[in-house]
Amino acid sequence: MSVQKLTMTQAIVDYTEGFTFDKIPSDVLQEITRCLVDGFGVILSGVPAASSRIIQQYISESTTTGKSSVLGTSINTSSELAALANGVAGHAEDFDDTQLSTSPDRLYGLLTHPTTPVLAATLGVAQEIGASGKDFLTAMCAGFEVECKIAEAINPDHYVKGHHTTGTIGTFASVIAASKLWGLTSKEIRFAIGIAASKSAGIRANFGTMTKPYHAGAAAQNGIISAKLAKLGYEADPMALDGQWGYFQVKGGGSDSERLIGKLGNPYTIINPGVSVKPYPCGSLSHPSMDTLLDIILEQDIVPDEVAEVRLGAGHNILNPLRYQNPQNELEAKFSLQFCLGILIIRRRAGLQEFTDAVVQSEPVREMMKRIHTYHSPDIEAKGADKMRSSIEIRLKDGQTFQKEAFTSRGQPDRPMTKEELKGKFINCTQNTLSEEYMNKALEMIYQVQDLQNIGELVKLMVKN
Repeated sequence: MSVQKLTMTQAIVDYTEGFTFDKIPSDVLQEITRCLVDGFGVILSGVPAASSRIIQQYISESTTTGKSSVLGTSINTSSELAALANGVAGHAEDFDDTQLSTSPDRLYGLLTHPTTPVLAATLGVAQEIGASGKDFLTAMCAGFEVECKIAEAINPDHYVKGHHTTGTIGTFASVIAASKLWGLTSKEIRFAIGIAASKSAGIRANFGTMTKPYHAGAAAQNGIISAKLAKLGYEADPMALDGQWGYFQVKGGGSDSERLIGKLGNPYTIINPGVSVKPYPCGSLSHPSMDTLLDIILEQDIVPDEVAEVRLGAGHNILNPLRYQNPQNELEAKFSLQFCLGILIIRRRAGLQEFTDAVVQSEPVREMMKRIHTYHSPDIEAKGADKMRSSIEIRLKDGQTFQKEAFTSRGQPDRPMTKEELKGKFINCTQNTLSEEYMNKALEMIYQVQDLQNIGELVKLMVKN
């Protein structure tokens, strides 16, 4: 009698169905809370963005009503439309966290911005059903872990050939979270995953446009729709991730099932290798280069007029996505090494206030960007893409040269933000959306979310009344 091999779809279904709050280790709870502080903050930071305002208008012009809130606004709508808006806002400033790579062949950037899609989806459904803080955290953790393990398992060609994993694989985080909150059966979860596999989308051509944040919002929305349809009896292939026509093969050209089967929660990706909190509201691939350059500037007390040239050598994993050498607006600037390095030389900071169209078009910035030159480095490329490596060299007009190799930045597990630094980011993100009183109350309540009887208590602090 043959023993049927466990499929990846079934492994995810079994994990989701059996996952409960009391199975969440204390260190995972601590880290998921940190992700919530960062995640709620970046959602609120993105509410005023043009991409968010258009989605808000789209929702306002619909006839849909519901119990779920678009944070930072007075809009109440269905869980899926609220998830769309909150997901777009969470990625609008490109300030949300990043999953780390597990090995050199898994490109940093192949993996996801894990918190935004699952947080937007979990919040939408949890508010709709009046879920407790514990139920909210259970769904959030389950979706987060499944999302990260799918991102680790799929062939790297998924990203290399142009898929944006936050949009594609973020859909599975959302469908798992929604399925958990609605208490779907094993059969229903399988169908929900199958529906989600056909709704998973997002292409890298849209980096530097409004549609990149739309990927995160659509992932949250599509996951909820998939779970809702399955709950209503809609059917799909019950093993849609596996086989010749399954998701992994079609979207990635294959997978490494050993990275998923037996590995869900073993270890939790949020702990090992961990998740990186962004210090800057731009593409994460630039952050080690930015922090390294800033270190040189501060150590040597370099002022803009002294700089003759900056040279950055990196592999194609860095240079190809950060492709805007002459950015024309703040969205393109988020994927421009010329801007990201240039603005640090001029202002010694690169926060939300720096990433605006006006700053990008300002004469000092335009002039400084001409001094920033990038080149492909085979030596850096050969070291692998599990870290965001580059070589930074700054040459001054008096002939002095300073050089360092970059490979990490603030917010990464080997250089984590302190609780105070995370609070500072939350305040910076929410100061234009929340009053100081509500900002402080919301931050305090996020750290106590597991004690809430209804997640709506937290949401009340983050909407317009």
